[in-house]
Amino acid sequence: MLSILTVIHITSGAIGLLTGFLAILLRKGDQQHRRVGNIYICAMLTLGVTGAIVAFVRDIPLSMMNALVICYFVLSSLSAIRNPIHGTNAFDKLLMVSAWLITAGFLYFIVQVSRSATGQLGGFGAGAYLAFGSVMLCAAIADVRYLLKSGLSRKQRLVRHLWRMLFPLFMASAAFFLGQASFFPQSIRAIEILIIPVAFVILSLLYWTAKVSFNKDLAARI
Repeated sequence: MLSILTVIHITSGAIGLLTGFLAILLRKGDQQHRRVGNIYICAMLTLGVTGAIVAFVRDIPLSMMNALVICYFVLSSLSAIRNPIHGTNAFDKLLMVSAWLITAGFLYFIVQVSRSATGQLGGFGAGAYLAFGSVMLCAAIADVRYLLKSGLSRKQRLVRHLWRMLFPLFMASAAFFLGQASFFPQSIRAIEILIIPVAFVILSLLYWTAKVSFNKDLAARI
C-alpha cells in the first residue's frame, strides 16, 4: 500500500511541476491557463495528501507538515480566486482554523526538537521547522485579516491567489531539484544548474505579484 502511495506521490509531483511551470508561462486569465491550473491544483492536492500519509508512516514530521502546508496553500489560493470581490465563505473560516492548527503543529515539533538529544527530528533540525512554521504563521495572520475585512479587492485577491499558488510550486521544485539532486546525471548535478528552476519560481512570484499590484488593466482582465 505504501509503495502504491509513493508512486502516486511521485507521479502527481511530476504533473504538478510540469503544469505549474506551464501555468506561469501561459497567458493569464484565458481558458487554457485555467485548464492547466485545474490540473495543477488536482496534482498538488494529490501530492500533499499522499505525501502526508507516507511521511506519517515513515515518521518524517517535517515532510508530513509540509504536505499539509501544500494542501492548505493550494486550497486557500483556489478559494481566493473563486470568491466574489469583498466576499468570503464558511470554507475560508475552515482554512483559517487549519492554518492555525498547522502553525501549532510546527511549534509542537520545534519543542520536540529542542528536547531531542540529537537536535533533530526525522532528520531535520529546528531551523527547518521554524522556517516553514514562520511562513504558516504569516499565512494564518493574513487569514484573520482576510476574514475581518470580509474579503479583498480584485487586486488584493489576485495577489493572494498568486503567492499562495506559487509557494507550493516553490516547495515542490526545491524538494525535487535540490532535495533529490543525487538522482540527476552527474553532468547537471551542479547546484548552479539545479537551482535555476527553483529561482525561476521565486522570480515569477515576485514578478507577477508586482505586475498585478501596479497594472490595473491586468488585474481587471484576470
